[in-house]
Amino acid sequence: MSTTDVVAPATTDELVAALARATPMTRLLAGGTDLVNDIRRPGRQTDLLIDLSHMPALSYVRHDGDMLRVGAMTTFTELQADPLVHEHAFCLERAASQVGSAQIRNVATIGGNVANASPCADGATALVALSAEVTTLDGSGHRATRPLRDVLLGSGRTALTDGEAIVEFAFAALGNEHRSAFAKIGWRTAVSVARLSMALVVRFDPVAEVLSEVRVGLGAVGETAFRDAVLEGLLEGRPADEESARILAEGCADAVRRSIPGRYSLPYKERAAVGLAYDAWNALRICPPCEPAWG
Repeated sequence: MSTTDVVAPATTDELVAALARATPMTRLLAGGTDLVNDIRRPGRQTDLLIDLSHMPALSYVRHDGDMLRVGAMTTFTELQADPLVHEHAFCLERAASQVGSAQIRNVATIGGNVANASPCADGATALVALSAEVTTLDGSGHRATRPLRDVLLGSGRTALTDGEAIVEFAFAALGNEHRSAFAKIGWRTAVSVARLSMALVVRFDPVAEVLSEVRVGLGAVGETAFRDAVLEGLLEGRPADEESARILAEGCADAVRRSIPGRYSLPYKERAAVGLAYDAWNALRICPPCEPAWG
């Protein structure tokens, strides 16, 4: 029976040394809420397990100029409670608050959520809408930064190489002129895995009452969380009114049709997308609440 070597780096230098030993079978352990179950499956045993839980330096939220920087080992409980996240990335706060149970949020990390590359990852959906960039560190000590959309390739697949670890996310801190929201539909009302999720970011001019810099992130539909450029274009420059809410809802349903044509879940998700879109729209609080006109 093969054995697994476990290392627990406490410094960046120790992490680099551990990553230099990585093979295609090596796994990185953050919160472990998904990984622990996965490596117990037949054929999924790892040769080297790099435990990141002893690296407090990777757990932080910092305001850096006009950017917000989030360490990869920041837990969802920390994101949910952080005042900077509340002020400058509210959709991420809302996404963090809806990840699993309180016990899961206490250990699950934003880095692990993205690296696991689940289509249902709530954190990834919010980060996509925030146009986040990912910084990684490899076994040679090299740091690289690239857009999150270039890292997420599909269900369970990322562009990360063997011996490459996510260490930070960064995105523009939203100002007072911005609004953001997150909503999801799951199997249950608690400890829910998303069946469909949406993160919205808009810039709202309260004088002209029009939308700009519209970003729509969708999750749990297709292979990975993604931005819908078609829908964003339809909303750009529009007034914040009930007609725009309808356009968002119809565009969300259309995005579902484009993403999962022929899937057995299409009829459900197509209709659910309409209600989800109204939930997210109303959470922006830029106009009186409105509801879909079900036909």
